[in-house]
Order: sequence, then C-alpha cells, then structure tokens
Amino acid sequence: MYLRGERNASPHTIRAYESDLSEFIDFAIKARVGLEIWDRPFLRRYLALVGDHRQSRNTLLRRHASLRSFLKFLHREKLLSSDPTVDLPSPRRERRLPGVLSEAQAVSVIEAPPPIPSGGRGRPPTPDLERDRAALELLYSTGLRVGELASLNVEDVDFWGGTLRVLGKGGRERVVPVGGKALDALKEALAKRGVDPLARPDGRAARPLFLNRRGGRLTSRALYDVVHSASQRAGLGAGIHPHTLRHSFATHLLNRGCDLRAVQEMLGHKSLSTTQIYTHLSKDQLKKVYDRSHPRA
Repeated sequence: MYLRGERNASPHTIRAYESDLSEFIDFAIKARVGLEIWDRPFLRRYLALVGDHRQSRNTLLRRHASLRSFLKFLHREKLLSSDPTVDLPSPRRERRLPGVLSEAQAVSVIEAPPPIPSGGRGRPPTPDLERDRAALELLYSTGLRVGELASLNVEDVDFWGGTLRVLGKGGRERVVPVGGKALDALKEALAKRGVDPLARPDGRAARPLFLNRRGGRLTSRALYDVVHSASQRAGLGAGIHPHTLRHSFATHLLNRGCDLRAVQEMLGHKSLSTTQIYTHLSKDQLKKVYDRSHPRA
C-alpha cells in the first residue's frame, strides 16, 4: 500500500519489490534472525549472497533499492530502532551507451514498405497500416516510452497546439511537442476509425489513441512487434525496439543543438544525469556546434 499510495509506483515496480523482499524475509527466517537484529552486518551477508548469483547490475541495484526502501519504512514506522542502510554501499550503476539509429535509418523505419500480402489474394497489407505508421511517427517525434504511448488517449493530443499530455513514471505529467508529420499520421489513422481528432470531447469516457483489431487498447507488447516488423522491412534487422527510437530522438535533438534540459523535460527524466548519457553519443556534433557558435573557436 505504501508503494502504491505514497510513492505511486508502477505495478511492475511493486511486483519486483514484492519478489525481492519475500526473498530477503525468507533468508532472515532460515537464518533465524529476528527483526530486532537486522543490522548492517546481517544486511551485508544477505547482499553478498545475492551478489554471488550472477545477476545483472540493474537487478542488483533494484534489490539494494527495494531493501533500503523497506528498512527505511520500518524505521519510520518505529519498528526498527535505527536505519541499518545508512552509509551502506551500493553497486555502481552500469553506464551503457544506448543503441541509436542515424537520422536516415530512423526515417527508413517509419517509412518502411508495407508487408507483402499473405495468400496472394490482393488483400490490404494490414488493416492497421495507418495506425502503425502513426505509432512509429509518434515514437520518434516525441521520444515517449512504449508504455506511455500505449496509455495515450485521443483527448491527450492537442491537435491545435501541436502538443501531447503524457503521464510518465511516478505519475509525473508532462507536455511534449509533436511534429507536424506525426500529427498528420495521427489524423489519418483516426480518420480511418471514423474519429474526428479536431472535435472537442463531449464528456464521454476517454478513447484510446491506438486500438488493436478487437477494439481494445493496443498493448506495449504489440507496439514492440510494430517496431520490430518495420525495422525488418527497412532492412535493419530485428534488433530495433521502441526504446531505440527514444534514444535516437534524444541524440538527434542534441546533435542539432537542442538544450540538454529541454531534452530532459521532453524525455520525462527526473534527473539531468540520466539525460547526460546522450552527450557521449554526440561529441562530434557538439564540437561542430561549438565551432559554429563560439566567437573565438
């Protein structure tokens, strides 16, 4: 209830924390160590055991975070006399550079040729071709996370102002600008559904922006498939996913001189340090901007 009510954590985060903490409590029970002696040496024993399981760095970081959060909560509720996680070292975060497409490659994914009709009977390549094109345009135009894209409603798009209202991680809302080509693709996809995107909402229930063939909301998994299929048809293989378009969005903006804090705001990053990873991908472009902009370069 604390994670859901006070920290507004996502269902995925709650499930992960439940799994981590269940394992920690099982360890304490088997070791016959009661709550009153969950001290730093005991935590070190547990974390050393977890670290021997050859898990990814991100998994280890999450386990540390879930344990810290749990014990801080117990201390705040006066179930622990002190917080044993104070000054407890955490593993360093792995700073892997994300995969990024060139500008031409990103366009080739969005404008990938339609799939060959199956059966050879002249049927349309896919009944959702306009929807898929709009989803691809929007991913690259806004840098949204795939879950954010899947949760969008028609009412979240301001076709007059060219912006999009997004509910991101931690329930943080942000407004993101949308390019003209993405807006045009959205209008075309909605027109096919018989939805007037310029009509003002009349108080009815929110309408999902992207629907599956059964009329339900398109899932994140389905959007992954849309991107994989388009990248294969563009000749780039199956290694492209929605986050690749998000990384490309950020890198291409920085390459063209966009302010880092503006990119942070559009991506919905809580910390600027998270956004700074993209500066490693665009040093050559930053040098060109410097040479072009500084009076004594």
